[in-house]
Amino acid sequence: MAAAARFDVFLCSAAADPAEKALRADGLRVFRGNPFDDFEVGARELAASRVVLADLPPGLRTDRVLATVPGESLPELVRRVRAAVAGGSGHSPLGTVHRELDARRVVLLTGPAGVGKTTLAEQYACVFGHFGGRVLRTGPFGHLDPDDFLPQFHLALATAAGTSGLGFDRLRARLARTIEAAGERVLLLVDDVPAGLPPGVLDRVVLPERGIRTLLTSRRARRPGATVEVPGLPLEEGLRLLGAPAPGFVARCDGHPMTLRATAFTVRHLPGSSPDALPDTAPHAIREVLVRLSGPARELVRLGGVLAPAPIPPEVARGGLESAEFEAAAEELAAQGFARWVDGNVQLQALAVEVACGEFGQPDADRAAEAMLAELAGGDRLADGGLPGSASPDQPSAAEPAPPTHATAAGRRYLLLQHARVLADHSPAHRVALLRPLAAAHETHGDPAAAGEVHAVILATGEGTSADFAAAARVELACGLDAEALGHARQALVLAPGNREAALVAAQALDSQGHYAEADRVFWHSHLPATSEERHHAAKARRLRGHPREALALLESAGPRDETALEYARNLLQAGQPKRARDVAAGIDDCPDAQVIEAEAALTDQEPADLETTYAHRYGSESPLTLAASVHAGRALLALGQPQQALEKLAGTEQLVRRVLGDDHPLHLRVRHALGLAHARLRDFDRQADLLESIRKPQLRLLGRTHPETLETGLDLGLALALGGRGPLDRATGLVDDAARDAETAAGVSPALAAKARAAKQVVRLPEPFVSALHALEKLIWP
Repeated sequence: MAAAARFDVFLCSAAADPAEKALRADGLRVFRGNPFDDFEVGARELAASRVVLADLPPGLRTDRVLATVPGESLPELVRRVRAAVAGGSGHSPLGTVHRELDARRVVLLTGPAGVGKTTLAEQYACVFGHFGGRVLRTGPFGHLDPDDFLPQFHLALATAAGTSGLGFDRLRARLARTIEAAGERVLLLVDDVPAGLPPGVLDRVVLPERGIRTLLTSRRARRPGATVEVPGLPLEEGLRLLGAPAPGFVARCDGHPMTLRATAFTVRHLPGSSPDALPDTAPHAIREVLVRLSGPARELVRLGGVLAPAPIPPEVARGGLESAEFEAAAEELAAQGFARWVDGNVQLQALAVEVACGEFGQPDADRAAEAMLAELAGGDRLADGGLPGSASPDQPSAAEPAPPTHATAAGRRYLLLQHARVLADHSPAHRVALLRPLAAAHETHGDPAAAGEVHAVILATGEGTSADFAAAARVELACGLDAEALGHARQALVLAPGNREAALVAAQALDSQGHYAEADRVFWHSHLPATSEERHHAAKARRLRGHPREALALLESAGPRDETALEYARNLLQAGQPKRARDVAAGIDDCPDAQVIEAEAALTDQEPADLETTYAHRYGSESPLTLAASVHAGRALLALGQPQQALEKLAGTEQLVRRVLGDDHPLHLRVRHALGLAHARLRDFDRQADLLESIRKPQLRLLGRTHPETLETGLDLGLALALGGRGPLDRATGLVDDAARDAETAAGVSPALAAKARAAKQVVRLPEPFVSALHALEKLIWP
């Protein structure tokens, strides 16, 4: 049995003083305070209150959660609140949400379509924001395929946070760090999560900071942990909404609010009808309302079928409708609970849209597409983000300005992109034009893989221009797809021989494959860097060729960007300036690559095992700093003649590096090379060859053909193939000879590596059996 309510009203309003006095004077028990200073107390008081009175946007009011009305008199406010208190004996569901978030940090609201999941989540967000909490709003995502969810969430989260250019993991880390540093209370709202997500996806949505609460809504998604099933209305509230004495109907529809509201409308407009004789499912009840609406209202709700389930800008809605009565149609839908206004845009109820399109069909999408393109062309480019992100815009974050609402240029553009993505599926004539800005947004926000998926759709239409092929090549290059990038860059140059961007990408793709002479012909010898971005790319080209000092000179004028600073640190380290490299890398926030460079620089004058211990104690065992030191500590065991211990240590480190940094990270390549050396010392040359084969191409792309690590891999692979009797001996000899030749002239080659190259050339030419002659050369080959 539920505990008796201790309070009639939980009050959170900007006009709390006069409201509290008036309510108490009428004999109502009022709780007023900041529940989010103490989650346990707040949950108890919310759960112990019959109704909540809060400053809510239009469309979020329910019987238990009341909205203040601007200009309303105090007597009228008291009358409304007393009627709500007297109308039922239950408590507000906000208390349940609050209690579960306090205990679990992550709560999933589930329930059938139209039951009020989003309304409940938004009500909680508004209360949270009223008491100084910051709200990051993302979604809805329910219309997406499961594979599209994370890329779209990344875009939404970056926009909500007002950032750009950060990959997903780095964005999560930076948000967590800034929120922790500012001591903020933050609620991440993820609306309408699609069903069928792969295991672990929702875990990546949760930000890694204990001060952040995450509230998700979904019809069917499942997640281990706290799940709150949003119930229908209790009998008293259901009867009040229905407006008719039909308790059996309320029970049959499980108190579904949309079913009750729609049935009440039908009873009023169908003389002689009774709820008990009408359908008790939401889709059927909604249909009975839709057929009685005006033509413009039905046309507007159907328009939602070719747009995203997000607020629709009026200009897009007007352009997509044949009728000129947009405002009247929107108000008619709002009166039935099928729409609400959000920052001047109209938000359609998703279930009403589904029913309308199922009953009357989807509208032609071309008019809306043309209106959308006009709005996209007239708006600012999405550069700094701006999804509606703060429920209290007059209380900005201490770490950064409060994110703007849909009314801002950046927030508006994100909204347009959501709709453009869906419209592209319904308007073939405008598909390419609608998808181009979406691809650009994903690229801007550091998600080249998602941008590449969009470019693939563009090129598959057969309507791609030279610029489209060049853009596709650019993001493919960022994903490490060098051959694909080169192919598309060349197609771009066929369509437009003077396309400078395509020539640059082609040269970069050739550089990544070690074809430096051809890259020079395509771009570097015929084009001087004209922008800071081109100077950055030119510096990387010089580094890959083994000329870090030339790269540093180019980077001096490339501009203050994190990417430039990272490239600068790489070149400082390669140029033999570890202290400066360490200082530059330490100044780059939330960047695993920079942390690895920082550790590499520190290793020049500290023992790897000691540094690993220090870093693990200070930053944790999975920090990139610790992992970099751990790889070197494992390799040091080889030099001490302990290959089995080295193998065990490096195998564990390799798994951590792969999980934290990814397969193609230079540190992962380094640990796999060290694992290969351990296998070689244990005479398992086949396993060594497998490991080295897997890292050759990534090393060529990331480090360059003459980098000492690339050269050592070539030498060791040739030795492993020869000593293991694997494949033609000519290939083994060729690999060793090529690496030895480059080692003779490459910058930064140590005397030990040069000696190893000379020894390797002798070993691969020894007559069989090889092993008998190895002992004299072993220290040179595997130092």
